Amino acid sequence: MGRSAPYPSATRQPCLPGRRRLLRLGGATLGTAAAGGLGLLTSGCASIAPTGPARSEVPLFSASDRFGGLPDGWRLHVTRPDRPVTGYGLARTDGRTALHALSQGSTSGVRCDVDIDLATRPWLRWEWRVNQIPAEATVADDDVDDSPARLVLGFAGDMGRLSLRDRLFADQVELFTGGVLPFATLCYVWDGQAAREAVLPYARSGRIRYLVVESGSGGLGQWHAYRRNVAADYQRVYGEPPGRLVGVGVLTDSDDLKGSAEAWYGDLVME
Repeated sequence: MGRSAPYPSATRQPCLPGRRRLLRLGGATLGTAAAGGLGLLTSGCASIAPTGPARSEVPLFSASDRFGGLPDGWRLHVTRPDRPVTGYGLARTDGRTALHALSQGSTSGVRCDVDIDLATRPWLRWEWRVNQIPAEATVADDDVDDSPARLVLGFAGDMGRLSLRDRLFADQVELFTGGVLPFATLCYVWDGQAAREAVLPYARSGRIRYLVVESGSGGLGQWHAYRRNVAADYQRVYGEPPGRLVGVGVLTDSDDLKGSAEAWYGDLVME
């Protein structure tokens, strides 16, 4: 698919509820938010708490014919309102229908709301293909937190269990993006440096963590297929069983290193 495809553009979301809550937390918190600026946002993992009717299945890219646009059931999710958005569009490539992502110093994801019980369907299958990755890029370092391909999973849970730090962070995300963080987020990533199966924390919240499934430049330009037990991975990463899966997203970004990234995502299937 060519780079001139008519990808959709982003719009900002209203965020008054988050602003009201954050204001009630007091001036010290606002000072922290201002000092950190938009760097407080989850630029590496989109916030994917449900915002509409949830589905019992992840919509298949291959079932849609909206070529050049977002597939049926998916929508753009802006993670950094201060930065350009990554372009996403349905494409035919290598004899299959896939979601094409093109990032040029940009960041954003696409997402869908689901409601899936991982006790009965814990497995996730998907394929992706990546063309290039900077050797210095890694989700382990906030300053070079670029990844050509990520799967972002959001989970329900008891929000009352969140620490004060995580509650403050969630309010700051909602204030600046209009997005609501789920109880916990697990990101499967292709990393430039970290070893496969490494578990890496997100620096600003204990409720967002990365699991590296591909690393380095080996296998660039090729399709890679995965089948992961999401329930087992969550247990390993968080030390407890997961709640219901409430959101699924993909994210390709290159905003930290100001380069470019290109990826193709095949169907995401829960079973």
